[in-house]
Formats: sequence, structure tokens, C-alpha cells
Amino acid sequence: MFNREIVSLYGLFTGIIILILFIFISPPNDLSHAGWITAGIAILMTIWWVTEAVPIYVTGLIPIVLFPLFNIFDIQDISSSYAHPLVLLFLGGFIIASAMESCGLHKRIAINILSFSGTSPAMIIAGFMITTALISMWVSNTASTIMMLPIATSVIAIFSSQKQSNENDLTIPLLLAIAYSASIGGIATLIGTPTNVMLASILSDNYNYNIGFFDWFKIGFPITLILLPVVWFFLTNIIFKLSKNKSNALQVTLSDLKKDIGKSSFAEKIVAIVFLLTALLWILRRFINNNFDLNINDTSIGLFGALLLFIIPIKKNKRACSWETASKIPWGVLLLVGGGIALSKAFNITGLANWIASFSSFFDGYNIFLLIIIFVTLIIFLTELNSNTATIATFAPILIAFSIGINVNPLFFAIPCTIAASCAFMLPVATPPNAVIFGSGKISIKNMAKAGVILNIISIFLVTIVSYLLLKYFFSYEIYSIPKIFIN
Repeated sequence: MFNREIVSLYGLFTGIIILILFIFISPPNDLSHAGWITAGIAILMTIWWVTEAVPIYVTGLIPIVLFPLFNIFDIQDISSSYAHPLVLLFLGGFIIASAMESCGLHKRIAINILSFSGTSPAMIIAGFMITTALISMWVSNTASTIMMLPIATSVIAIFSSQKQSNENDLTIPLLLAIAYSASIGGIATLIGTPTNVMLASILSDNYNYNIGFFDWFKIGFPITLILLPVVWFFLTNIIFKLSKNKSNALQVTLSDLKKDIGKSSFAEKIVAIVFLLTALLWILRRFINNNFDLNINDTSIGLFGALLLFIIPIKKNKRACSWETASKIPWGVLLLVGGGIALSKAFNITGLANWIASFSSFFDGYNIFLLIIIFVTLIIFLTELNSNTATIATFAPILIAFSIGINVNPLFFAIPCTIAASCAFMLPVATPPNAVIFGSGKISIKNMAKAGVILNIISIFLVTIVSYLLLKYFFSYEIYSIPKIFIN
């Protein structure tokens, strides 16, 4: 029988043994000793991430301990990775999201959006998917799933109590739809999921190539817009054939919830205004800088929004966001992203990335579109067993070096693969939303795998094709033209 503790223990010692071997075995002639040790540390971190030998966030601290120890970086250089501007952007987004959750604004938004849903099982699922995806663009996909789960279970209970309805018509596809749409919604914005921030940080830190909030939105949002209805169609018409019977289960649930939450509080209104102001500044940042001779950036906007919440009073001795509320944000994710940035920096500085890229000559002449599909497939199925952020932390620098080695614009590999890391739908361990839904006790691994394997395959081709078309034809990026910034 599968035993997580035994796997973790094996992973703990296997990672340490491999690192020791790298320390005592001489590196290849064309790779520096620092690059060889970096490779050993990268393998150690990958094994610990996959096996969860220690909490995945703790593994993110390994670079700050081992890189100075082996004279790869001094402590000042490597610690800066954990305070990277995009890590701080994520911090600002987390604080705004935590304020939304604390005052109940996210629940009110969910209820209002769900009010437009239909009454058939398929339309109820569509309402939940749209709502979850929209919230997940701004709030963590885990929090989005946790928030939507009790609403869904209430709908299921009422649905199953109606004599003409069968609970099985709705339960499994609805719960899976919530998990999947939380992951899909996170694709749309730079702060929607840590993988997006991870790639942007790697490009910024190692290549001085900056992807802004609106830049990512122009690529991520169209993919979300296409992938969401495709997943809905397959869930409700192909994988699960839902009945056409109408039900008032959702309306009954929403009516009860509206009575519970009452009218909008002053705190909700203030948080909503700050949230909208922050989102608007992210979208208009370049216009503002170009027309008002300013130099604001996405990080300063995110932290400005968070700071406003700590300043604006909502009642006597109470602000829109308190430190007690902010302290509940997932701080571990920031360590994980920082560790990934540090690892990527070491790949680049020590020459390990270039050494790996030297093997890309074996792929000269291969069809580039086929190579993108292969890598997207690899990333999706690796993410089934590993944290998607950890997967991108490990493979993004390799993908960038590989693409430069075959004279291809790195964005054509890095962006589709990063998006693909949010499309692992088969197993509970693949993403936090999958784990939350599996933890409800209403979904079996068999149910999730049955739906997930089909949606994984669909995502492979959809993400690859749409990303390729967006980059090549809508953003005028040349696939065989490497931006000078990547090779200087």
C-alpha cells in the first residue's frame, strides 16, 4: 500500500546521497565545479519537492543555506532572490486577497455572479466555473476552492433531496469543475498563481526581460477564456452526461446565503474600491508612465493597494486590513518562489544552463511546434506528481537555455509550459484545488483520473496552439528571432 511517510523518508535520504555524490565526483570537463554542485542541489530540491521529504516551502530555503556554503553565491546575493520585486508583488496581492476574504467581499461577489446561473445541472456548473475562475484571478486558487466548496455542497444537498433528481447527476462533475476552474482562472493574471510570478521573476532576474501585469493578462486571459468553456463542455456532455432536469437547488442556496450575509458593509465597500483601483492601475500602468512622466511598476502598485488597506479606517480603532488578517496569507509560497528564483540564478551564473543548452544541438531540425507539444506534455504530467511552482522553478531555466541553444525565442517554450503547469487535472496531489476537492470525501481518485486524463490531453493541444498563435500572430514575436536581451 502507498505510504506517504515512507516515500518522504526515502526521498529525504536519496536527495542527500545524490548531493554527496555530486560533491565528491569530478564534474565533466566542460562544466564548472560550481555548475556541477548547482546540478546536485537542483536534483536534491527536485527529489524533496516530488516526495515531500520536508514541506515544499521549506525546500525553497535550501539555496540560501547551500549556495553560500559551497561559495556559489554570498549570502547577500542569494537572499535578494527572496525579496525579488515580483515576490513583493505577490505579497501585495496576497494582502489584498486576505482583506477580501476577511470582510466577506469574495463571498458576496460569488453569490452575485452565481445569481445569473441557470437551473439545469450543466448551467449550475457553468455558473460555479465562471465564478470560481473570476475569483481565482485575484485570490489564491486554494482559497477560491475552499470558499466555493460549502456553497456547492449545499446545492448538492438540496438537489439530491428533490425526488426527481439524482445526486450523482451533479456531485462529481460540480466538485471537479470547481477545482479545475480555480486552476484555469489563475492562468489569467500574473498574480493568479505562483507559477506565473515564478517565470516572470526568472526572466526579469536572469535576463532583464520584464513581463508586466498587463503583458501577462493579454496572453493568460484569452487562454482562460477558451479553456474554461472547453472544460465545461467535456465535463457536462462527454465525460459526465448530465440530465436536462431543472432544479431550484442553486436559487434556494443563494437565497439563504443572501439572508446570512445581509447588506454590504462599509469594510466591503472600501476593500472593493481599493481592489478596483489597484487592478485599474495595473492595467493602465504604461499609459500613466508614458503620459505623466512617472515610473511606477506592478510591484509598487500592489504594495500601494495593500498599504491603503492598512491606512483606511472602517470604524473606531479598526482599519480595512489588520496585521492579524495579513498574517494569515500563505507566506510559505513566497519562500517557494524565492527559492525557485535563487535556483534559476545559479543555473545562469554557474554556466549550468549553457551546459544543458549544449545538448540541444541534438534537436536541430526538429519541428518546433512538435517540440513545444512534447515539453508541454512533460510539464503537465510532471505536475501531476509535483508542485507546479516547483516544476517551473526547476525546468524554466532549462527550457530557456534549450531554446536559445536551438536559436528559438525562449518565450515560445517558457510561456506555454508555465501555463501548462496549471493544467494538471488527474491527481489530488497535482494542485491544491484538486487536494481540497478530494478532501471533501465525495470524489475518488478514479473519478478525478477519469476526467483529468482527458482534460490533460485537451489542455496539451489547446495551450500549445493558443499560446503559439498569440505569441506569433497577435504579439508579433518571431519564433526564430531571439531577443538580444537573452543572448547579451
